[in-house]
Amino acid sequence: MKWKGWILALMAFAAICILADLAFTYGIIFRTPTSDIGRINHLYHEHGDEIPIFGSSKAHGNYSPDAMGLNAFNYGFDGISYEVTDVLLQIELAKSKTTPIIIELQHNDLAADLGDQSRCVPLMFDARIRQLLKRFHAMEWRYYLPGIRYFGYYDWYLKDYMSERMQLTHNITKGYKSELHQLPFSQARLDDYVSKRLQITSGYFPNEDQNRRLIGHITEHPERLFFLVYSPYHPSYFAHFQNGEQLKLFDEKLKALPNVVLIDWSQMHFPDEFFLDTLHLRHEAAMEFSRKMGDKIREVLRERSGEATVEKSKGK
Repeated sequence: MKWKGWILALMAFAAICILADLAFTYGIIFRTPTSDIGRINHLYHEHGDEIPIFGSSKAHGNYSPDAMGLNAFNYGFDGISYEVTDVLLQIELAKSKTTPIIIELQHNDLAADLGDQSRCVPLMFDARIRQLLKRFHAMEWRYYLPGIRYFGYYDWYLKDYMSERMQLTHNITKGYKSELHQLPFSQARLDDYVSKRLQITSGYFPNEDQNRRLIGHITEHPERLFFLVYSPYHPSYFAHFQNGEQLKLFDEKLKALPNVVLIDWSQMHFPDEFFLDTLHLRHEAAMEFSRKMGDKIREVLRERSGEATVEKSKGK
């Protein structure tokens, strides 16, 4: 009968869609370990002693695990809200690990969002990812359907795949991305960024729900030591900074937690030529910052290890 033919054709089409989706997902997307999706996939499968680094573009561009001299991995993403970091933290904290965690703190979350949502589509198996998409009203029904869920994103996935193999524009090591041909420093270009910065409002504008969730993660996992860091900003960022007293109170609240080490290097003195703009460091400065941060973390871990040894001896 005719309807049987249609059913068979539909089944064949569905099978082709599923097989093509599987081939592209596991042959291209998950075989690009340096892409955003590849780094998240690494987070799911890493259960060793790596130290995860979380945050937005400042984390992505400022923390080089190699320069830090630590067994670490950079999970920073450009243009993301803390909401994305919160989901990545949930994935990490679900593991049976005791290694430290590094989080680049932001003074506000006003301009950030989901970022590139294509990084979420292959991870729809995770309810936390689905909820994240819904939170930003970015969920689409087609994301559930193999064969069509990647329409509009295929070129991005293929670009990441080819870029990793050719390495013509950048190098990614342990999640840290460095441009191979970074433009030379231009004082005029930086002055333009500074001029624009001085015309907008900077400051601490808290999202109390996000703060509550961050503190909740910290207090629920006393086995993990949290390094909460403010990496350097250009001095112009603080020219008209608002709500500094509120920020000080929040920082004190964080410092009071026994498994928190707060490192505020937001006003670390770096010359103009160390900055890409008023928020981000150039590669050479990121290397210097990373070396200093690695030294600081090792110093704290040695001190805490010594304190733990003393406490243990007292208990005997």
